[in-house]
Amino acid sequence: MKQDCTVSQPTADETKCFQTPENNGFPKGTLVSGPDPKAGSVVEKCTKAKANATSWCYLFVHHAKVMSFEGQLKKDGLTYFIHKTIKYIPRRRHKGGVREIEKPTVSGLIFLQGNPKEMQGYLNEKMPLHKLCKNCSTGKVASIPCSQMEPFMRVAETDPERLRFLLRPFVYYSRNRSLLRIVTGDYAGLEGYVIRIARDRKLVMDVGGMAVAISGIHAERFEEVHKNDADRTERETFYKRNLQERNAFIDRYFHRVKTVQEVTAQVENIHILLTQTLDDVSKKKLDLKDAYDTFYFMIEEIGYYYAPFIDYFKEDLNPIFEAGRIVMAEMERAVDKLRYGSDKELHQRCETELEVLRNNYGYLFE
Repeated sequence: MKQDCTVSQPTADETKCFQTPENNGFPKGTLVSGPDPKAGSVVEKCTKAKANATSWCYLFVHHAKVMSFEGQLKKDGLTYFIHKTIKYIPRRRHKGGVREIEKPTVSGLIFLQGNPKEMQGYLNEKMPLHKLCKNCSTGKVASIPCSQMEPFMRVAETDPERLRFLLRPFVYYSRNRSLLRIVTGDYAGLEGYVIRIARDRKLVMDVGGMAVAISGIHAERFEEVHKNDADRTERETFYKRNLQERNAFIDRYFHRVKTVQEVTAQVENIHILLTQTLDDVSKKKLDLKDAYDTFYFMIEEIGYYYAPFIDYFKEDLNPIFEAGRIVMAEMERAVDKLRYGSDKELHQRCETELEVLRNNYGYLFE
């Protein structure tokens, strides 16, 4: 298989690699679970999987901190998993040939085995400021059952080229499709949506809200888990949120829309909130980090209120998504300004959070 050394984004760029009806593509390359200096997977080089643990969770850290973060996890004996990609790059001048390097397939993505509450407590003690990721379709900290995580890791370890991470969240692929379960073969029990991508049927499965595609399922048999209508109703149900005071204030600027006039009013509200925030920064009433947090939550609000309806009313909602693009641009400017500040830790954290936000909601603003 031809190795891909040109794509800097380690996840699948679904808008550029192929021009298909689904417009989803996958990067080429060999995917491996990060090996032990001798042999084995990332999980094997940590402590054995906890017998009483029933779930996994995950977080993103800045790419420059993955090695030190991994070292701390090994030191504390935690079970973790990092999916890595082998890339081949040219050697330095006059030496010729290529050299092999390993990088996390998804920049900064680390899975932890254990109860989310306990794992967040561990992070608060050992790695302050790092937070477990939420499932964008539920608004809660992502929890992956071991029954789902173990087959996913098994695919990564035994046949890594069959597995690809997708840029869009799982909820994006679930619309207008029926949830299926594999009933034959080594991966019987895995559930997801069968989608034809680049002339190949692939099972797109949910890993804590992220979408992961598995190829080579042509000969497998499937059964329908439940009807699509019931699944659609479940996805369109707004989850309950306990908002902090400032976020509750921001939430007052957002509402559900049913008419063109309401869409127009919502766009005006987004611009008002954006202008107020930038004005407060210029007058020193708000620091850059607080402004960044405001923009971040505004994007989450757009996803919360309007993502469930993008398949049905995308043209009608486009003015709102266009306003969201402007908010995303302001977030990028804020992160660039933080780059030159004295708090390098803050800049790295915001840069990582912005990448997670793009993965969860970027498809809304394409």
